[in-house]
Amino acid sequence: MIKEKFEIEVLILAVLLVSMVFVPAVGAKTVDSKTEEVGPFSGIEMPEELKKNVVQVDPYTFVFKGEINDKEALYAAWDDYEEKVLSKNQVSVTQSNNVDGNAVTTTTSTSGTDTARRNLLGSYIKGDTYFHGTMETGLTIPVTFTGDGYTKGRWYGTGNPNKIKLGSDVKITGVSVSISYPSGAGFSLSGDTVTYSGEWNNVAGAQHYYDNLKATSWVSITDQDQNDAETFRFGTSDYTLYTHVDL
Repeated sequence: MIKEKFEIEVLILAVLLVSMVFVPAVGAKTVDSKTEEVGPFSGIEMPEELKKNVVQVDPYTFVFKGEINDKEALYAAWDDYEEKVLSKNQVSVTQSNNVDGNAVTTTTSTSGTDTARRNLLGSYIKGDTYFHGTMETGLTIPVTFTGDGYTKGRWYGTGNPNKIKLGSDVKITGVSVSISYPSGAGFSLSGDTVTYSGEWNNVAGAQHYYDNLKATSWVSITDQDQNDAETFRFGTSDYTLYTHVDL
């Protein structure tokens, strides 16, 4: 009996060893070296002419680094690329009415831009704000606002500022408004306002984008504002521009 029991245990052990060799572990996954991107620029490759001086900090933030001989040309090339990305991502809706049974929903789209500029050290600094939103209303659905936009700060002179800092507040005013946004966008939420802040050393320009900022209310959404600040540090002195869009 002892011998038979020993032989059975040896057989079971052999079967287990074979299973470990030929059967993959449950839940095992192949690791892909490429990190899946999210954000408005996902899936649209950056042109080669930009890759030398444009660094993607995260899915929503880009900075211009290194020695840039012609900042005007580089910024223009980026803006062309950006326009293609944003026009592809946005659904162009001025106003539309959809009838589903007896319910009517209305969708309205609007956008705005603001620019500030200051001459400085023989050249100039520039700040830009873009804010776009789509509002959907109806008797049987909550009022829903979906927003996207950006904040930009750029230096056009030689060399780079010691630091560039971007700050952005997006405020959605209404009654009992609930706000959500992508986790990677860098926002923090306080009441009816989402806030972004970022700073980078020795860069010529910085720009932060966001999309899928959603606000809902079963009562009303009455106003949407984006207030931005673009700060440039040269030496120990800070110079701040302010830009604002009210939809």
